[in-house]
Amino acid sequence: MLKGHNWLSRFKQWMMYGFIVLIIVITIALFGIITYTSDSAKQNSRRVFESALWNALQLQVQTYRLLNYLVLLKAPDLPLNGQAYFEYDLLMSRIDLLRDGEVGTLVREFEGGRTTRLLNIMNGELELLSFHISKLEEGDLSYLPSLIDRIQKLDPQLNEFVGLVNNGSNAFINNQHQILQSKLHYIQLLSIALLLCLLCLCFFMAKSFSQLKFAHERNKQLKADMQNSRSDKADLLGFINQQVRPPINAILGTAKTLNQSSQKVPEALTKHIEESGQQLLHTIEMLSDLSLLEAQKLSLQPTTDDLKAQMEAFVELTEAQMSRKNLACALYIDPALPDSIHLDFGRFKEIVLALLQNAIAHCPAGSISIQLRPSALAAPTVLLPDGTYETRVMQLAIRDTGLGMPNNLQQSLRVNPNLPNQKDSPDANTVGLDLALCHKLIYLMKGEMHFSCVENEGCEFWIDLPFYIPAGQGFPIPKEPIMPSSQSQKTALILEQDMNLAKIIELQLTSSNIKVSLAQEDDGHSSFDQYDLILLGKFSGLDSHLEERLLDCIKTGTTLWSYQSLDFRHTSLDPKALSFPLTQRKLSPLIKALFLDQPTQKDSK
Repeated sequence: MLKGHNWLSRFKQWMMYGFIVLIIVITIALFGIITYTSDSAKQNSRRVFESALWNALQLQVQTYRLLNYLVLLKAPDLPLNGQAYFEYDLLMSRIDLLRDGEVGTLVREFEGGRTTRLLNIMNGELELLSFHISKLEEGDLSYLPSLIDRIQKLDPQLNEFVGLVNNGSNAFINNQHQILQSKLHYIQLLSIALLLCLLCLCFFMAKSFSQLKFAHERNKQLKADMQNSRSDKADLLGFINQQVRPPINAILGTAKTLNQSSQKVPEALTKHIEESGQQLLHTIEMLSDLSLLEAQKLSLQPTTDDLKAQMEAFVELTEAQMSRKNLACALYIDPALPDSIHLDFGRFKEIVLALLQNAIAHCPAGSISIQLRPSALAAPTVLLPDGTYETRVMQLAIRDTGLGMPNNLQQSLRVNPNLPNQKDSPDANTVGLDLALCHKLIYLMKGEMHFSCVENEGCEFWIDLPFYIPAGQGFPIPKEPIMPSSQSQKTALILEQDMNLAKIIELQLTSSNIKVSLAQEDDGHSSFDQYDLILLGKFSGLDSHLEERLLDCIKTGTTLWSYQSLDFRHTSLDPKALSFPLTQRKLSPLIKALFLDQPTQKDSK
């Protein structure tokens, strides 16, 4: 039934197009005929007709005038002084007017060419009279009777010619009248057809407007029904969330109790139960928020809290997943950001976790770097919440060294619903639950999403989010670095092939007033004695020679750290083990213990 309805709609559409084309064709034909039968064309035909008849009569009159002149000519009138030539030339000019131009063309068509033959005969006879005229001009009147006689003999032919021209002119004008009448008839028919088409078009337009109004009302009703359905779904998910959360919390509490009890319960099992429960709770929260967003019922609930502590806690929630895939992760928070900000941290957590889950999913091996820094974008003009005095923008940058995202997923995420002529945010079936909610939340919080992906090299996301500065807190006060400026600046070397990870660790150490050098591999001859700290990451070329050089620099007071401690279990090296994710909160006490509490041999030197 729906298929038949679509066919009928297409038929109506093509019929409407056909009527429009027909109206255009009829209008063009109508105006073409009107233009063709315009006053200028009629005036031209009438002028030619009147000229033919007038010139024929003038030929007759001028012949009689010449004849009268010759009859009245006497000996006392001599010499003529060209008067005879003048009268003769005037008569011959009438012959020329009837033979040339549009008048000649029209005259030749009269009476099947009879007029042309008569005109040629008269022209020949008059041409022969030129000799007699010349004699008269010389004063010889003996040729005058012969001249008068020959002109009088032309009278029957002249009368016949004028009669033929008169009859032909009448026939011509009658024919033109019939042509104009037929064209007028065509104009009337085309006008009637145009009027009928316009009436049909008006009928179809009225019908279309009626259907459009019905479709608009139906669409409005469907939108209302859809909104009610979304509201019902949001209420249902909220009810499910309320009912499911207590038993899940009970399971999590049981797992934590078993982990802390003296009973021999595998620690991995309790951690897995706890992690799965947390993921289930997070999924339920995402479903609830997504349904609230679709129902346009989700409202932001900003609170004032410590940005650095919250951000590090969000990243540490994915520690178990990264550990299972052996992924390295480092977080750097720019000290230029305020300590406490006013933000909906619950929604910010969902954005961070969604982007981290996406990075983990597309990164089978490698590293994930996270930066939180001030954004270069101008803060949006919004109404400030109570207890705040300024709006700023921060940028969350997450980069992985994985496989990159598929092209269809990238195209779906490039949609900006705040721009005109843009479709809505991608749905969960296209990009997944995490990214669908993340995309909607970013633009709900007046933020922006940008990303870049390279196949087999990974992706980088840039999320710009506005936040509010609580009242009483201005620009962040510059903190005293862990290494005071009064002491000599410490140096550190990072041996790491993954520059994505190494650059974040460099930023972390640089914020503590430590001069950092990066190296992707050991060149085999450089001395390590100049460094106070060597951080051993993932690199090639660990041999006995390098081990011996590292042991020598340890004797001079150099400290070794490593987040790849398992790679050194069969060596004499015993570096300080670091765990992922690397955060400034984890590194700060280690740096204090190294460079403040325990003076090294390098300091004494």
